[in-house]
Amino acid sequence: MVLYPALLFINGLSEYLLNRMMAAMGVLNQKNRGYHAVFAVLRIAWIFCGALLAVPLPLLLIGLLLLLLLNALPYPDQRLMMYHFTMVIYLIYTSLLMTVIGTGGLLGFDMGRMASSPTLRGIVMNTTFAFFNVTCVLLLHFHPDFLWKRSYDKSKVVIYTHFLFVCSAYHILDSIILTLYPAGRISYLLLVSGDVLIFFLIFNFLNYNFVFAKSEEIRRQYEESQVLIAQQYFEKESLKKMSEVDSLTNAYNRREICSIMAEHIRNGLRLVCVFIDLDGLKHTNDQYGHTYGDLMLKRFADTCAGMMQGDGYLARIGGDEFLLVFPDGEISRIEALVQNLQRKLLETADPKDKIFFSYGISSNEESVDRYMETADQRMYADKNRKQRGSPWTEIV
Repeated sequence: MVLYPALLFINGLSEYLLNRMMAAMGVLNQKNRGYHAVFAVLRIAWIFCGALLAVPLPLLLIGLLLLLLLNALPYPDQRLMMYHFTMVIYLIYTSLLMTVIGTGGLLGFDMGRMASSPTLRGIVMNTTFAFFNVTCVLLLHFHPDFLWKRSYDKSKVVIYTHFLFVCSAYHILDSIILTLYPAGRISYLLLVSGDVLIFFLIFNFLNYNFVFAKSEEIRRQYEESQVLIAQQYFEKESLKKMSEVDSLTNAYNRREICSIMAEHIRNGLRLVCVFIDLDGLKHTNDQYGHTYGDLMLKRFADTCAGMMQGDGYLARIGGDEFLLVFPDGEISRIEALVQNLQRKLLETADPKDKIFFSYGISSNEESVDRYMETADQRMYADKNRKQRGSPWTEIV
């Protein structure tokens, strides 16, 4: 008979494709491929031989369930996932088989004669099994998100898996009743309605898996996009900071401080600017090296920023030249701050660590250039007075 070899070929091919697809998706382990192939052959042989040898339907279903559950044996750490997946595919097949039997009875076919005929019984059970396998292959190919994932709520999956076991017991009980008692139209109707309900519940859970997987994918994409946005923001801020701030001292650079001053002038604010030049830094670089000179520049900037406490702006406008800008500042208070800064920088036991500087103060100018030019001139005047022995600067 041509039909049997065709059904065996379809079952064998679909079982092979199912094993490959589940291995590719991580459900089955590649190293256990031979183990799963053996039990795939045993399942096909069990359905085929059980139908031809008139094995009672309850024993046939129990044997198939045991052969499916043995798939979970090599996975002690994934037992829940394997049991869940096994029960879903088992219930799809048994529900399909019971629905065919119930529908045949409702349509008036003599199911008792069909059950006693090895040929008809073999055709029904093998055709159902082939249809089931092909359906599973198509489902996993087009909708792999239906599979259970480890990220799902484990407590809910445990409850649903227990429910699937109960549904399996219901099918086995139905098969026992069909075997022991002659079935009528009411029995077939109840059989079909019960299996349709189980189909609906299975579909509902598979749909839940699908929706959950899609929502997880959307959430993951959203989180990745947020991470990307955050990276772009920090990169933008980093580039902005690099364009505004001197990398060594973390003070504003010349371009940025000029921009800040220009904005304050446009807003009508009165500025007080302090132009500072570190004394003898070239000698320090020549004697101790540029690395030590850089440490001096950084220590000066850190000390100055600490004393200003956010009251104004600190900028490095040249190699050893700094500018302090105070919006609406009082000259006497700023003069006192500069003098305290000088004393602070001299509080060290090592003479080579002492930092001296010259400075000039400007205020009430009409432009950025005039502020800086006036303060620069007074800084040089202070430097010249030091060379003549006078420690004080002129304050305007």
